[in-house]
Amino acid sequence: MSEKQVTRRNFLYVTTGAFTAAGAASIAWPFIDQMNPDASVKALASTEIDLRPIVPGQSITVLWRGKPVFIRRRTQEE
Repeated sequence: MSEKQVTRRNFLYVTTGAFTAAGAASIAWPFIDQMNPDASVKALASTEIDLRPIVPGQSITVLWRGKPVFIRRRTQEE
């Protein structure tokens, strides 16, 4: 065989392997994705924050589902 045929054959092997891998990934993705929690389950999830170390008048910001939640411990005057 000539060097040109060997190079072409290697290219075809690599291309076939790449398309096979892409096809297998596209078939496997729905099965992997269905293992993620549902949106209704995420909506019921809670985040627990220890409020004891917060002194009166202090504010903290925590993230809940990627969004900031502002917590302020009010003083007696507020």
